[in-house]
Amino acid sequence: ILSMGGQLPNNIAMDLHRQQAKVLGTSPESIDSAENRFKFSRMLDRKGILQPRWKELTNLKSAIEFCEEVGYPCLVRPSYVLSGAAMNVAYSNQDLETYLNAASLVSKEHPVVISKFLTEAKEIDVDAVAADGEILCMAVSEHVENAGVHSGDATLVTPPQDLNQET
Repeated sequence: ILSMGGQLPNNIAMDLHRQQAKVLGTSPESIDSAENRFKFSRMLDRKGILQPRWKELTNLKSAIEFCEEVGYPCLVRPSYVLSGAAMNVAYSNQDLETYLNAASLVSKEHPVVISKFLTEAKEIDVDAVAADGEILCMAVSEHVENAGVHSGDATLVTPPQDLNQET
C-alpha cells in the first residue's frame, strides 16, 4: 500500500509497477501523475484549474531570471517530491541560491521546480476511500496555517472551520 508510506514508496511506485507488483490502494500511475509536475500541470489545465506559474530549472541563472519575472516569493523544490523535503520559499536571489543547492542534493535525477508562491493562500486536504469508483468515506481537513507550511508540520482541523460553501 504505497500511498500510506510517504515519499520513499512514492519514489519506487513506477519501478514496482514495471515489475508487475500488486499494489493496493492508489495506483502507481496515479502516484506518478501527482509527483510528476508536467503530468500534474497538464491534468489541472485539462480540468480548467488555475495554478501558479512554474518552471523546471537546472541552473542558477535561469532560476533567478524566472523568479525575477514572476516576482518573489517563489517556492523551490525537487520536482518529484510531494512530501516537502528541501521545499523552501525564497524571498530573494540569495535565498534562491541557498535553496537550489539543498534541493539538488535531495534529488539529483530530477530537476528543481520553482513556482510563484501565493501568499495568504488556504490549503485543504481531501482524503477518501473508494471502491469501484464509489466514495465509501471522505474527510475534508483545513490547514490552520496559510499554505506553505510543510504538510508533515502543519496543523489540520476537520471539519473545516473557514471554508465557504463554494470552496
